[in-house]
Amino acid sequence: MAGSRGAGGCAKPTIRDVAQAAGVGIGTVSRVINGHPNVGAALRDRVASAIAALGFTPDTAAQSLRGGQSRTFACVVRDLTVPVLASFVDQMQQELDAKGYSLLVASSYHAFAREQALLASFARRRVDGLVIATSSERDRRLLKLLREAPMPVTLLDRARPESLDSVKVDHAAGTRAAIAHLLALGHRRIAVISGAEMVSPVSERLRGVREAHAALGLSLDPALVRLGSFATAFAEREAALLLELRDPPTAFFVAGTALLPGLLRALQARGLGIPQDVSVVAGAESELAEFHVPAISVVQWDHGVLGAMAARFLLQRIEQPGLPPQRALGPTTYVPRGSCAPPR
Repeated sequence: MAGSRGAGGCAKPTIRDVAQAAGVGIGTVSRVINGHPNVGAALRDRVASAIAALGFTPDTAAQSLRGGQSRTFACVVRDLTVPVLASFVDQMQQELDAKGYSLLVASSYHAFAREQALLASFARRRVDGLVIATSSERDRRLLKLLREAPMPVTLLDRARPESLDSVKVDHAAGTRAAIAHLLALGHRRIAVISGAEMVSPVSERLRGVREAHAALGLSLDPALVRLGSFATAFAEREAALLLELRDPPTAFFVAGTALLPGLLRALQARGLGIPQDVSVVAGAESELAEFHVPAISVVQWDHGVLGAMAARFLLQRIEQPGLPPQRALGPTTYVPRGSCAPPR
């Protein structure tokens, strides 16, 4: 059967043409195109050969209208300029590629208005699933939007809403090990700089700091805890204020990739050396931490493993909508480097 004709007058092969060439039904061709597992290898190869011979291209828009799926997922993170997030997105993409899905990626800049607009845009695009690192786990407006989202949602390093699937990092364990190392070196004035306590990574890291102190019968001085933003300028300003205290910190724990540059600027401006004057630990790996001289001690985890798991959660949620909330907790490792030494 001849295919339909395009704007240039050339016959455009249809799914019916593919079925006829392969000697199978239209339903079989559709299942092969959509990556359905219940198709034998021989049939799959026959259909694939017919598709290649005819130069057939599936109409994804029509597929979406017929099947209710766009075969597209979305991923929203705070800031795509953070290099370590590339491995998360890459592994997520690889998992989805294998199933015939595409991936949209966007930055939210931790702004509710931006998150709201993105959710609305994804709904209009009929996105099949979303992975998101939200700006807050306390904002009722945002929690309501997520609970009522028209697509499955997997939370990235967030715990709320509890009804959604989540892929988290064990920040408490890695932080506890890092602070225990500083305490073992003799530090008792350890400053903590991080974002606002609106998301679980901040509260979990604080838990790790407190538990490390409590294990030695010590308590964390609240005056040394500065929470408010993950921005570089925030870290620089707060570090400068901490260093002006009558009894300044002898060590810093900065929990946020963009916070380390701000701390280093504040130390450099005062001519303070690492680790001879101040010890430093970063709460996340970065190229700056790795290649700084001396290299900065860090808490590490595998972003790629989390990206793959997030993709699998979405795929499983589509195949089995009635599943209970899926949970994954990625392990962390404290990596001591040359930035830590006993206090002077």
